[in-house]
Amino acid sequence: MRKSIIIVDDHALLLNGIKNWIENHSGYKVKFQASNVEDCKEIQNQFEKGSLKADEFLAVVDISFKTVDSQMENSGFDIIKKFSGLNIPCIAYSSHDSGGFVEHATSPAVGAKGFVSKTADESILLAAINSVANGGTYIQAELVTGLLEVRDITQTFTKKEKLVADTLTIHNTNAEVAATLGIAEKTVVNYLTILYDKAGVENKLQFLEKMGRL
Repeated sequence: MRKSIIIVDDHALLLNGIKNWIENHSGYKVKFQASNVEDCKEIQNQFEKGSLKADEFLAVVDISFKTVDSQMENSGFDIIKKFSGLNIPCIAYSSHDSGGFVEHATSPAVGAKGFVSKTADESILLAAINSVANGGTYIQAELVTGLLEVRDITQTFTKKEKLVADTLTIHNTNAEVAATLGIAEKTVVNYLTILYDKAGVENKLQFLEKMGRL
């Protein structure tokens, strides 16, 4: 059975454009469209209740969404994580396509099975859908080099360094990171110095950008 598609994007024109292109150029049908986190929760609830079967769907998800105050946030990562937890394979589809974003989206912590840039031709997205729908994975060829560069960096992190990196956000302070991990703030500072050096950056903002967390 050919899988049905869920598309998640907060740009209405793009949302409809992707739907129309997929349905006009393939045998796939777009069954659900979601433009915000709340829409996604309603769809996910149907899978949790058993009204829909996960093995009949895959999701194409943008990473960044506008908040109520028009700021951008990467809640698409959480959406992918939730769908993946329901055994619905996901393709990250985003204009944020640096190596860090690709690495984070496809990491076990998030779980995307594919990544395609919004700047790519629509045929690339269809190739990703075909691969993921058949149980495979797909990273757009032009994004692989950046992905491997960041992956080489993250593989040098120790377990404790990775914990600090995963806890770090643009909003939390070193003291809050320390409290979350149950370590001293000075220890967090020491770990951050090491992490910044390994990533070749000078501060938290640069680190989060490089790691695809911003």
